[in-house]
Parts: sequence; C-alpha cells; structure tokens
Amino acid sequence: MRIIVFIVLALLATAPAIAQQRAVVIDIKGEVDPAMSAYTDRAISEAESSHSIIILRINTFGGRLDVGTHIRDAILNAKVPMTIAFIDKRAISAGALIALAAKKIVMTPGSTFGAATPVYESGEKATEKVVSYMRAEMRSTAERNGRNPEIAAAMVDEQLGLDSVSGVPLPKGKLLTLTNESAKQAKYVDFEADSISQALALSGFSNVVVTEISQSFSDGIIRFLTLPMVSSILILIGLSGTFYTIKTGHFGLFTLASAGALVLFFTAQYITMIAPIIALILFLAGIFLFLIELTPVPSFGIAAVLGVSGMFLGLFLALAGDLRALTPDRLRVTSETLAVAIVGLIGAIFIIFKYAPGWPWMRKFINQSISSKKTAISEDNKTFVGKMGVAITPLRPAGTALIDGARVDVVTNGEFVLPGTDIEVTQTAASKIIVRAI
Repeated sequence: MRIIVFIVLALLATAPAIAQQRAVVIDIKGEVDPAMSAYTDRAISEAESSHSIIILRINTFGGRLDVGTHIRDAILNAKVPMTIAFIDKRAISAGALIALAAKKIVMTPGSTFGAATPVYESGEKATEKVVSYMRAEMRSTAERNGRNPEIAAAMVDEQLGLDSVSGVPLPKGKLLTLTNESAKQAKYVDFEADSISQALALSGFSNVVVTEISQSFSDGIIRFLTLPMVSSILILIGLSGTFYTIKTGHFGLFTLASAGALVLFFTAQYITMIAPIIALILFLAGIFLFLIELTPVPSFGIAAVLGVSGMFLGLFLALAGDLRALTPDRLRVTSETLAVAIVGLIGAIFIIFKYAPGWPWMRKFINQSISSKKTAISEDNKTFVGKMGVAITPLRPAGTALIDGARVDVVTNGEFVLPGTDIEVTQTAASKIIVRAI
C-alpha cells in the first residue's frame, strides 16, 4: 500500500513538468540565403524531436526565392503543435512567404509585412514567369492556413488591386504592404505583441519553456562555402585537379586537393537542400564520359564533348538551385561564378603548359619521361621527324606516345590509334608532333 501511495505522489509531483510545453525560437533575420535553409532545417528537426512549438522571429528584407520556398515547405510540413510567425519589424519579400507558412501571425508595433514582388538588384520587376511562380506560392500558402489568397497575391502583383471586401482596399498599380492596423483589418494577423512570451500567451500557451536556437559554427561554414567567389575557387581547384589527373594519370596531393574541393562544393550546395540532385548526377556522368574518351572504346570525340558538357551543366544547376525560382539576378550570379572558374582554369592550363618545364615539381604535368634523366623534351621538334615510337594512350587524334625514350604529346591526321601501336613521326607543325600508325 505504501508503494502505491509513493508512486501516486511521485506522478503528481512530476505532472506539471510533463505537461509543461516547450517552444523553440528560429531567427529569420538578415538575408534569406542557403545557410539559413540549413539552419532552419536543423532547428525544425529539433523542434519536432522535442514536440515543441515553433516561433519564427522574422526581421528580413528577403533574399533568394528558392531558399524562401524551401523554408516555407519545411514549416508547412513540420510536425509540431503550433507554428507562430513573430514579425519583429519586417517580413518583406521571401520573409512574407515564410510568415504566411505559419499557422498564426503576430506582429510587433510598427512592423510591416508584404512587398513580395521578385525584383532585380536594380529594383526592376522580375519576369512574368518568376512573378507568376511567386504569386502562386503566396496564394497557395495563404489558402493552406485559411487566409485570403487575394491579399497574398496583391503582395506580389501590383496589377491585381483589392476591393473593399478584403478589408484593405488597394487600387491597381499599387503593391500591398501591410502595417499592424491594415493587417488586423485584413485579418492577416492574429495578435499584436511586444514580446515572444506575450505572443505565446495570446496564442493560448502559458507556462512555456522557450529555447532559442542560434546559428552554429557549421552554418557559418556553409554560408562561407556558398559565397560566389569561394564557389568559383572550389570549382577551379576541382576542375584543375581533374584535368591534371586525367592528363597525366598521376594520383597525388593535387588530385586529393581537387577531390576535396569538389566534395566541399557539392556538400555545401546539397546540405542546404536547394540544389537539385540531377546536378550531381550530371557532373559525375560527365567525368565518366570523359574517362571513356581515354579508353580504347571508339567515341570519335563525342564522349569528351558530352562529358565536358555534363560536368559544366551539373555545376551550373548546383549553383542555380531551383530553376522555377531562378531570377535574372540569380542567373547572373550563377553565370559569373562559373565564368570566373572557367577563366581561372584556362589561365592555369596556359601557365602550366607555358612555364611548367622550368618547375621540377610540375614537369610530370606536361610530358612525363620513363626515367628521371629523360623528362625534358627537345626544343626542336624537328629532331623527332622519321623516328619510331609507340602510342601510350589512345590517339583520338591527340594523345601521348613514347618516342626515343621520351613521353611526348602527339597528334595524328585524324585516324584513331590504340595504345601499344607502333607509330612514326611524319612531320612537325609549330608545337605539334604529327604521327601515323605503322
């Protein structure tokens, strides 16, 4: 009997703690960028595991549309008791879409909410395709949480306007941005509150343990790795190392560095859940096709062309993210990032081929020799004319051959030559050594 009484008293003593609700605060502040996507995913996962209320403390002018839609989806799909958007000062553009995803919206005095038209950096309105996409996202999000979709659409498209039935009449040609009072009239805000604790109380939650989830060091690393210039450098190192390895067949520190750079690049893009998986598939398929070009399997250069195309298309898609939300500005940044990497790669190849003969540690990159005493190639290629050799790699029509004990770059007049085939140097033209199969 005493044991039963003890158990009952223990349960009664712990009942308040068991019943106590928890809430996590997720900061949506500053630019909506890929690092914010990774941060919100982690925070929402923590909220789901602890069955906590999610409070989105929003103060942003917006950012990348594809990141905003990803966060919007994560909020709508979150398996938590309640989601509350606490607009602290402003929820503009992508911030407005994120706020609409919450089941309840609370605004602080003096805050604003709306102006969600996608624009260029110049301030010019985006194309109708992008505007239409954002308009549909705003409409469907509002409908999902029982809000007037016409008001959400008016935040995106100034050509719609609103009648008096909406509570916030708006003439055509004007874009909608709600204040506290106009949001109340439109029934787009549930409460006005000065603090998160007040917002929770007004939403019917008391005795709540509030936990703030801050962005971690890893979120900062992701933000750094997804910077356009850093992405360009990672791509440059990755492609240079890939070219080096394929060209020389030498696996060393340079190869490992390039592999590490590509892993960092794709990991940073994919951990944000923004880049499509097809981008990585295309890149890996491109490398595979390029490697086929180096085998005896005849492809007449098609595999090389398709391989290079696949690699660059994969890199482009990884940088661009969701193509449905690809604004012209995002397209410009993506193109510039990739262009910097390509120009850097061309420059690196030029420097290597022009100056590497004087660098002992780089001689392997250009023309390896079988022995350490025979790595240099004669400055006068005419000395090779009439000499015999053997093809080391497939000649399609370019490749590498062993002539007079030296490993040199050669080219045929268009014929395909398998590795191990005896060849003869027929002529030289500038820096080219032209051969034929014997």
